[in-house]
Amino acid sequence: MLRLEIKHLRLVAAIAETANLTRAAQALCLSQPALSKQLAELEERLGFALFYRTKRAMILTEPGALLDTQARLILGQVAELESQLHQYAKGDSGKLRISIDRVHQADWLPAVMKQFRMRYPQIELVLKPVPDLLCSLQQREIDVAVIGEVIEAAGVDYVALNEDEMVAVLPLDHPLCQQVYVSVADLGGLDLLYYFELEQSYLYRRHLYPNQISLGSFHHIQNIDAIIELVTAGEGVSILPRRLLSEALCRQQLAVRPIGEGGFAFRWYAALTPQADKPYVVGFIELLQGAIVEQRKGE
Repeated sequence: MLRLEIKHLRLVAAIAETANLTRAAQALCLSQPALSKQLAELEERLGFALFYRTKRAMILTEPGALLDTQARLILGQVAELESQLHQYAKGDSGKLRISIDRVHQADWLPAVMKQFRMRYPQIELVLKPVPDLLCSLQQREIDVAVIGEVIEAAGVDYVALNEDEMVAVLPLDHPLCQQVYVSVADLGGLDLLYYFELEQSYLYRRHLYPNQISLGSFHHIQNIDAIIELVTAGEGVSILPRRLLSEALCRQQLAVRPIGEGGFAFRWYAALTPQADKPYVVGFIELLQGAIVEQRKGE
Protein backbone atom coordinates (compact mmCIF):
# COMPACT_ATOMS: atom_id res chain seq x y z
CA MET A 1 0.00 0.00 0.00
CA LEU A 2 1.34 3.40 -0.99
CA ARG A 3 2.11 5.75 1.86
CA LEU A 4 2.58 9.41 1.10
CA GLU A 5 4.61 11.57 3.44
CA ILE A 6 4.44 15.30 4.14
CA LYS A 7 7.71 15.76 2.24
CA HIS A 8 6.05 14.33 -0.88
CA LEU A 9 3.20 16.81 -0.62
CA ARG A 10 5.63 19.70 -0.19
CA LEU A 11 7.66 18.48 -3.15
CA VAL A 12 4.69 18.36 -5.52
CA ALA A 13 3.29 21.70 -4.29
CA ALA A 14 6.67 23.44 -4.70
CA ILE A 15 7.24 22.16 -8.23
CA ALA A 16 3.68 23.00 -9.26
CA GLU A 17 4.04 26.49 -7.77
CA THR A 18 7.33 27.31 -9.47
CA ALA A 19 6.98 25.07 -12.58
CA ASN A 20 10.75 24.72 -12.35
CA LEU A 21 12.90 22.11 -10.60
CA THR A 22 15.72 24.52 -9.77
CA ARG A 23 13.45 27.11 -8.15
CA ALA A 24 11.47 24.41 -6.37
CA ALA A 25 14.70 22.95 -5.00
CA GLN A 26 15.70 26.36 -3.69
CA ALA A 27 12.30 26.78 -1.99
CA LEU A 28 12.71 23.38 -0.31
CA CYS A 29 16.37 23.99 0.59
CA LEU A 30 17.48 21.03 -1.53
CA SER A 31 19.87 20.62 -4.42
CA GLN A 32 18.29 20.26 -7.84
CA PRO A 33 19.65 16.72 -8.34
CA ALA A 34 18.30 15.65 -4.93
CA LEU A 35 14.85 17.02 -5.77
CA SER A 36 14.88 15.33 -9.20
CA LYS A 37 15.76 12.02 -7.54
CA GLN A 38 12.95 12.36 -4.95
CA LEU A 39 10.42 13.18 -7.66
CA ALA A 40 11.52 10.21 -9.77
CA GLU A 41 11.28 7.86 -6.78
CA LEU A 42 7.79 9.17 -5.92
CA GLU A 43 6.54 8.72 -9.51
CA GLU A 44 8.01 5.22 -9.58
CA ARG A 45 6.17 4.32 -6.36
CA LEU A 46 2.94 5.79 -7.73
CA GLY A 47 3.27 4.12 -11.10
CA PHE A 48 2.55 7.23 -13.13
CA ALA A 49 4.04 10.64 -13.93
CA LEU A 50 3.05 13.69 -11.95
CA PHE A 51 4.56 16.23 -14.36
CA TYR A 52 5.16 16.62 -18.05
CA ARG A 53 8.76 17.67 -18.56
CA THR A 54 9.07 20.36 -21.21
CA LYS A 55 11.95 22.63 -22.08
CA ARG A 56 10.20 25.61 -20.50
CA ALA A 57 8.31 24.26 -17.53
CA MET A 58 7.14 21.37 -15.40
CA ILE A 59 3.43 20.91 -16.14
CA LEU A 60 1.09 18.89 -13.97
CA THR A 61 -0.47 15.76 -15.40
CA GLU A 62 -4.10 15.00 -14.52
CA PRO A 63 -3.25 12.84 -11.47
CA GLY A 64 -0.51 15.32 -10.63
CA ALA A 65 -3.07 18.15 -10.55
CA LEU A 66 -5.29 16.07 -8.24
CA LEU A 67 -2.37 15.42 -5.90
CA ASP A 68 -1.33 19.09 -5.98
CA THR A 69 -4.86 20.27 -5.07
CA GLN A 70 -5.11 17.89 -2.13
CA ALA A 71 -1.51 18.57 -1.08
CA ARG A 72 -2.19 22.29 -0.74
CA LEU A 73 -5.27 21.62 1.40
CA ILE A 74 -3.42 19.19 3.65
CA LEU A 75 -0.35 21.40 3.97
CA GLY A 76 -2.56 24.33 4.92
CA GLN A 77 -4.20 22.23 7.63
CA VAL A 78 -0.81 21.04 8.87
CA ALA A 79 0.46 24.61 9.06
CA GLU A 80 -2.65 25.68 11.00
CA LEU A 81 -2.24 22.73 13.37
CA GLU A 82 1.43 23.53 13.94
CA SER A 83 0.52 27.16 14.69
CA GLN A 84 -2.14 26.12 17.20
CA LEU A 85 0.16 23.65 18.91
CA HIS A 86 2.86 26.31 19.10
CA GLN A 87 0.38 28.66 20.77
CA TYR A 88 -0.49 25.95 23.29
CA ALA A 89 3.20 25.36 23.99
CA LYS A 90 3.74 29.09 24.65
CA GLY A 91 0.57 29.35 26.74
CA ASP A 92 -1.00 31.75 24.21
CA SER A 93 -3.97 29.47 23.56
CA GLY A 94 -6.04 27.01 25.54
CA LYS A 95 -8.78 26.73 28.11
CA LEU A 96 -8.73 27.61 31.81
CA ARG A 97 -11.30 25.63 33.81
CA ILE A 98 -12.03 26.86 37.31
CA SER A 99 -14.42 25.59 39.95
CA ILE A 100 -15.47 27.43 43.10
CA ASP A 101 -16.61 26.03 46.43
CA ARG A 102 -20.38 26.38 46.61
CA VAL A 103 -20.32 28.53 49.75
CA HIS A 104 -17.55 30.87 48.62
CA GLN A 105 -18.61 34.49 48.11
CA ALA A 106 -17.15 35.00 44.63
CA ASP A 107 -17.92 38.71 44.35
CA TRP A 108 -14.43 39.13 42.85
CA LEU A 109 -15.38 37.01 39.84
CA PRO A 110 -16.78 39.62 37.36
CA ALA A 111 -13.77 41.93 37.68
CA VAL A 112 -11.26 39.06 37.47
CA MET A 113 -12.96 37.54 34.42
CA LYS A 114 -12.97 40.90 32.63
CA GLN A 115 -9.29 41.54 33.36
CA PHE A 116 -8.36 37.97 32.43
CA ARG A 117 -10.09 38.16 29.06
CA MET A 118 -8.39 41.45 28.29
CA ARG A 119 -4.97 40.04 29.19
CA TYR A 120 -5.46 36.61 27.58
CA PRO A 121 -7.97 37.03 24.72
CA GLN A 122 -7.05 33.65 23.18
CA ILE A 123 -7.76 31.71 26.39
CA GLU A 124 -11.27 30.43 27.04
CA LEU A 125 -12.24 30.89 30.69
CA VAL A 126 -14.72 28.25 31.82
CA LEU A 127 -16.58 28.09 35.16
CA LYS A 128 -17.15 24.39 35.73
CA PRO A 129 -19.21 23.09 38.66
CA VAL A 130 -17.97 19.73 39.91
CA PRO A 131 -19.13 17.51 42.79
CA ASP A 132 -15.65 16.99 44.26
CA LEU A 133 -13.12 19.80 43.84
CA LEU A 134 -9.96 17.92 44.79
CA CYS A 135 -10.84 14.77 42.90
CA SER A 136 -11.63 16.77 39.76
CA LEU A 137 -8.37 18.69 40.14
CA GLN A 138 -6.31 15.51 40.48
CA GLN A 139 -8.04 13.98 37.46
CA ARG A 140 -7.29 17.13 35.40
CA GLU A 141 -10.99 17.88 34.89
CA ILE A 142 -10.35 21.42 36.20
CA ASP A 143 -7.25 23.59 36.45
CA VAL A 144 -7.98 25.76 39.52
CA ALA A 145 -10.30 25.18 42.48
CA VAL A 146 -11.26 27.76 45.11
CA ILE A 147 -11.57 25.78 48.32
CA GLY A 148 -11.93 26.53 52.03
CA GLU A 149 -9.65 23.89 53.50
CA VAL A 150 -6.14 22.61 52.85
CA ILE A 151 -6.40 18.87 52.42
CA GLU A 152 -3.20 16.97 51.78
CA ALA A 153 -3.61 15.41 48.35
CA ALA A 154 -1.10 14.06 45.87
CA GLY A 155 -0.25 16.54 43.14
CA VAL A 156 -2.11 19.52 44.62
CA ASP A 157 -0.59 22.85 45.68
CA TYR A 158 -2.36 25.68 47.52
CA VAL A 159 -2.15 29.46 47.21
CA ALA A 160 -3.61 31.42 50.14
CA LEU A 161 -6.45 33.83 49.36
CA ASN A 162 -8.76 35.71 51.74
CA GLU A 163 -9.78 35.00 55.32
CA ASP A 164 -13.35 34.22 56.32
CA GLU A 165 -15.24 33.01 59.38
CA MET A 166 -17.86 30.34 59.90
CA VAL A 167 -20.66 31.71 62.08
CA ALA A 168 -23.85 30.41 63.61
CA VAL A 169 -26.84 31.81 61.71
CA LEU A 170 -29.87 32.32 63.96
CA PRO A 171 -33.43 33.68 63.86
CA LEU A 172 -33.58 37.09 65.54
CA ASP A 173 -35.60 35.71 68.45
CA HIS A 174 -33.56 32.54 69.03
CA PRO A 175 -32.38 31.98 72.65
CA LEU A 176 -28.78 31.61 71.47
CA CYS A 177 -28.85 35.27 70.44
CA GLN A 178 -28.48 36.06 74.14
CA GLN A 179 -25.00 34.50 74.12
CA VAL A 180 -21.80 36.21 73.04
CA TYR A 181 -20.79 33.12 71.08
CA VAL A 182 -22.19 29.70 70.30
CA SER A 183 -20.26 26.58 71.22
CA VAL A 184 -20.46 23.44 69.13
CA ALA A 185 -22.14 21.75 72.09
CA ASP A 186 -24.98 24.31 71.82
CA LEU A 187 -25.93 22.70 68.51
CA GLY A 188 -27.09 19.57 70.32
CA GLY A 189 -30.81 19.07 69.84
CA LEU A 190 -31.18 21.94 67.34
CA ASP A 191 -32.66 21.77 63.86
CA LEU A 192 -29.72 22.38 61.51
CA LEU A 193 -30.17 23.65 57.95
CA TYR A 194 -26.90 22.89 56.17
CA TYR A 195 -25.56 23.25 52.66
CA PHE A 196 -23.35 20.18 52.73
CA GLU A 197 -24.12 16.56 53.37
CA LEU A 198 -23.57 16.23 57.11
CA GLU A 199 -21.24 13.25 57.37
CA GLN A 200 -18.95 14.61 54.64
CA SER A 201 -18.67 18.05 56.23
CA TYR A 202 -15.86 19.62 58.23
CA LEU A 203 -18.36 20.40 61.00
CA TYR A 204 -19.28 16.75 61.46
CA ARG A 205 -15.79 15.29 61.07
CA ARG A 206 -14.05 17.76 63.37
CA HIS A 207 -16.71 18.59 65.96
CA LEU A 208 -20.02 16.75 66.04
CA TYR A 209 -18.80 13.19 65.64
CA PRO A 210 -15.73 13.36 67.95
CA ASN A 211 -17.81 15.02 70.69
CA GLN A 212 -20.86 12.77 70.16
CA ILE A 213 -23.18 15.73 69.66
CA SER A 214 -26.60 14.79 68.26
CA LEU A 215 -28.71 17.27 66.34
CA GLY A 216 -32.45 17.58 66.77
CA SER A 217 -32.87 17.28 62.99
CA PHE A 218 -30.81 17.84 59.89
CA HIS A 219 -31.92 19.31 56.57
CA HIS A 220 -29.60 19.18 53.57
CA ILE A 221 -30.45 22.26 51.47
CA GLN A 222 -28.18 23.21 48.56
CA ASN A 223 -29.50 26.73 48.14
CA ILE A 224 -28.02 29.53 50.23
CA ASP A 225 -30.96 31.89 49.71
CA ALA A 226 -33.38 29.16 50.81
CA ILE A 227 -31.35 28.51 53.97
CA ILE A 228 -31.36 32.21 54.84
CA GLU A 229 -35.12 32.44 54.27
CA LEU A 230 -35.81 29.37 56.40
CA VAL A 231 -33.60 30.63 59.24
CA THR A 232 -35.34 34.00 59.05
CA ALA A 233 -38.68 32.22 59.32
CA GLY A 234 -37.53 30.38 62.44
CA GLU A 235 -37.35 26.94 60.83
CA GLY A 236 -33.89 26.16 62.17
CA VAL A 237 -30.33 27.41 62.49
CA SER A 238 -27.39 27.16 60.15
CA ILE A 239 -23.63 27.59 59.91
CA LEU A 240 -22.29 29.58 56.98
CA PRO A 241 -19.32 31.77 56.04
CA ARG A 242 -19.84 35.31 57.29
CA ARG A 243 -19.12 36.82 53.87
CA LEU A 244 -22.23 35.17 52.43
CA LEU A 245 -24.47 36.91 54.95
CA SER A 246 -23.62 40.59 54.49
CA GLU A 247 -26.83 41.46 52.60
CA ALA A 248 -29.11 39.61 55.05
CA LEU A 249 -27.36 41.25 58.01
CA CYS A 250 -27.78 44.69 56.47
CA ARG A 251 -31.50 44.02 56.17
CA GLN A 252 -31.52 42.77 59.78
CA GLN A 253 -33.19 39.53 58.73
CA LEU A 254 -31.23 37.31 61.07
CA ALA A 255 -28.48 37.22 63.67
CA VAL A 256 -25.03 35.66 63.66
CA ARG A 257 -22.77 34.61 66.50
CA PRO A 258 -19.15 33.44 66.49
CA ILE A 259 -18.59 29.72 66.93
CA GLY A 260 -16.48 29.27 70.01
CA GLU A 261 -14.94 31.95 72.18
CA GLY A 262 -12.20 32.67 69.68
CA GLY A 263 -14.41 32.29 66.61
CA PHE A 264 -14.08 29.80 63.77
CA ALA A 265 -11.81 31.60 61.33
CA PHE A 266 -10.57 29.90 58.18
CA ARG A 267 -8.93 30.83 54.91
CA TRP A 268 -9.87 30.32 51.30
CA TYR A 269 -7.28 28.87 48.94
CA ALA A 270 -6.73 28.45 45.24
CA ALA A 271 -5.82 24.80 44.71
CA LEU A 272 -3.94 23.81 41.58
CA THR A 273 -1.61 21.13 40.31
CA PRO A 274 2.15 21.72 40.05
CA GLN A 275 1.84 21.13 36.30
CA ALA A 276 -0.49 24.14 36.00
CA ASP A 277 2.44 26.47 35.30
CA LYS A 278 1.16 27.92 32.04
CA PRO A 279 1.40 31.74 31.95
CA TYR A 280 -2.38 32.20 31.87
CA VAL A 281 -2.88 30.00 34.98
CA VAL A 282 -0.27 32.00 36.87
CA GLY A 283 -1.86 35.21 35.55
CA PHE A 284 -5.31 34.18 36.76
CA ILE A 285 -4.00 33.53 40.29
CA GLU A 286 -2.28 36.93 40.29
CA LEU A 287 -5.49 38.68 39.19
CA LEU A 288 -7.49 36.81 41.84
CA GLN A 289 -5.06 37.77 44.60
CA GLY A 290 -5.08 41.37 43.40
CA ALA A 291 -8.89 41.51 43.45
CA ILE A 292 -8.94 40.18 47.00
CA VAL A 293 -6.40 42.81 48.12
CA GLU A 294 -8.66 45.50 46.65
CA GLN A 295 -11.61 44.02 48.53
CA ARG A 296 -9.73 44.24 51.82
CA LYS A 297 -9.01 47.93 51.22
CA GLY A 298 -12.72 48.58 50.86
CA GLU A 299 -13.68 46.76 54.05
